[in-house]
Amino acid sequence: MSSLLRLVRADIEASTHPNFRLYGDAVFWRRALGKLALSPNVRAVVTFRIAHALAERGLLPVALWLRARALRRSGAELHPAATIGPGLLLVHSAGVVIGPEVVIGARARIHQGVTLGEPVPVGDGRWAAPRVGDDVVLGAHAVLLGDITVGDGARVGANAVVTRDVPAGATVAGVPARPI
Repeated sequence: MSSLLRLVRADIEASTHPNFRLYGDAVFWRRALGKLALSPNVRAVVTFRIAHALAERGLLPVALWLRARALRRSGAELHPAATIGPGLLLVHSAGVVIGPEVVIGARARIHQGVTLGEPVPVGDGRWAAPRVGDDVVLGAHAVLLGDITVGDGARVGANAVVTRDVPAGATVAGVPARPI
């Protein structure tokens, strides 16, 4: 199975009930096709995967066109230059913005209205954006800005504004975000 198909499968598995994985590939892919047809959040992630693959092969204009199309259909803007691990779950896609240079680990769970972005210059012509670890949950309308790292297993509360690093396993909330 190609790496793109493995990523898509992991993303769809993240959005399906665990019981569907027990019945084998035929039931899983039937359920997956239903998700693709009816769930804008799943379509947004799958479209991102395709756009990212195109961007990596030098077809950035086509990738950006796909991003614009996904934005109109799902309300989520996932930049093809972002790096996102397998198992991404957009709980609700409306208003989600993931900018270029953002790095997200495996099995991230992102709620509606989350903004990850705003790359900042870090010298030598380089730019840095938020880096999010594995198994992170980002609450509704959370904002992560600048050159920050959110550690593995961290949770960011709804409406939090994160401008500093979040340690692994921590839960942060508030404006500015603080451990709770």
